[in-house]
Amino acid sequence: MTQQKSGLVPGILMGLVAMLVGAGVHGAVIGVTEYNLGIVAVLVGVLVGLGMTAVKPSSAVLPSLAALFGLVGAALGTTIGVIALTVKADPGTGYVTAARTVVTQFDRVIQADLVVVLFWVISAVAAFAFVNKRVKAVRAAQAAAAEPPAAPPQEPVDLFTPRNR
Repeated sequence: MTQQKSGLVPGILMGLVAMLVGAGVHGAVIGVTEYNLGIVAVLVGVLVGLGMTAVKPSSAVLPSLAALFGLVGAALGTTIGVIALTVKADPGTGYVTAARTVVTQFDRVIQADLVVVLFWVISAVAAFAFVNKRVKAVRAAQAAAAEPPAAPPQEPVDLFTPRNR
């Protein structure tokens, strides 16, 4: 009997890498364009979902983790972008000082534009949807492979007609 792998650890690792890469790209886009483009936040979730589905996951935990990684990645990208904008506005401010300022006043950053939070949620939903669909497909394929072959059809037996001996 062979043990099926769930893809939990590789899925988590791929999700974390995709989250960090997506957050970096999101922050860079905000820093360069000086706009918080919501579609980039959603793309963080899509990147997390695609990264986690690449390992053929079958663990039921991964869709929820993908949603969490999508949400955190989008929020982290926004934070990185606001830090970059803070340094850009005042070149004398270092990145560490700007990071402290942004993190301590993070609630003000969110309250300034609540639509940003909506895009974070959409990012989480996108990541969840990608991974959940893949997990269901992998589980269905595993269940189909584990089923024993069907018995050949038998001829119907008529119990109501007399038999000639």
